[in-house]
Amino acid sequence: MVYKIAEIFYSIQGEGLLQGLPFIFLRFSGCNLKCPWCDTKYAWEEGKLMTEKEILTEIEKFKIKRACFTGGEPYLQGIEVIFNILKEKNYWISVETNGTIWKNIKFDWITVSPKIEGQKIHKFGYDQRFNDVANEFKYVILNKGSFNFINRDIKQPVVLQPVDNDLEIAETIVNFLKENPFNNWYLRLQLHKIIKIK
Repeated sequence: MVYKIAEIFYSIQGEGLLQGLPFIFLRFSGCNLKCPWCDTKYAWEEGKLMTEKEILTEIEKFKIKRACFTGGEPYLQGIEVIFNILKEKNYWISVETNGTIWKNIKFDWITVSPKIEGQKIHKFGYDQRFNDVANEFKYVILNKGSFNFINRDIKQPVVLQPVDNDLEIAETIVNFLKENPFNNWYLRLQLHKIIKIK
């Protein structure tokens, strides 16, 4: 199988509850939502065509067995194949998806990051089957109205991330959390942008 890949790189996870852990990032090209505020718009492009063997060669250059599938939107491609290859080699694999496309893949960690644009496809912006398998939900907060979009029935941790680490929006999140102290809602900034690494 041939994949469209935006980039493969080694860094720490900058977002969500796994923040700070080293990961190999496999960024798949293409997105079905293309949010106007997206900070990885370059991943919307066609990307580099790579086979499973070429991807594996790149990934095995790094001294870690932990990988993150991200995008773009990774579920647009046949990721089951490369997932199975890496699992056979004992990789621990996470994925970040906007949740609009359902695939029953047994990732070790699933981050669902619903977008308002996804409401054209699903009521809450994501396929409800993710409610049973996701490890965390991550929402990019643009303004006060963003809170209304979040499904209040989510049982997993809900990460609230201010767009572009905007400190005014971060303060808005703090005020919201103080007024609505849910036990599973958290403020998180994008760590990799704060310390200025990829």
